[in-house]
Amino acid sequence: MEDKVMIGDYLGTIEEFVPGDGTYQEDGKIYAAKIGVKNVDPAKHLAEVKGKDIPTMTVGQTIFGEVVGFRTNMVTVVAEKIQGVKGMVDERTTIYVSNIADQYVEKPEELFAIGDIVKAKIIRMENGVVDISTKGDLGVVKAFCKTCRYPLVMSAKHKDKLECPSCSRIEKRKIAVDYGNVSDV
Repeated sequence: MEDKVMIGDYLGTIEEFVPGDGTYQEDGKIYAAKIGVKNVDPAKHLAEVKGKDIPTMTVGQTIFGEVVGFRTNMVTVVAEKIQGVKGMVDERTTIYVSNIADQYVEKPEELFAIGDIVKAKIIRMENGVVDISTKGDLGVVKAFCKTCRYPLVMSAKHKDKLECPSCSRIEKRKIAVDYGNVSDV
């Protein structure tokens, strides 16, 4: 029977085992550093956890995330996927108004809506704060109508705007050059 462990589960002491892959040690005790299956080998004096690693974000990577909130000068996005990396992340990030577009933006809520899927680049990571940018070709890759929540499509009549096929509402967003292509998500 497999012995499944969660992050932080106790595995043993450093007197008994050497901390292996998927573990960390604190105050002489060995704990699971990831979710997986506990593998403690008394013959080799090794404690490890076999499982999937949670991807880590770094400056310069492109992420996909969901818009979850607004403040006067910023948009809050929960990063869910790193482009080109297997696995999911769950990290709160921020787009400040100065990092939304190449031109001046006064009200971020005019270019994003709650639930929009955004493609952005990580530009800074300090003290647990992750700043992202949608300048240039980045921005919203999937949006939903503010009235009926139907997925929006590029408008044929209005340049740089989105249209709801259900209720015909026209909405403005900071649209990514590859809007509608969410195959990387």
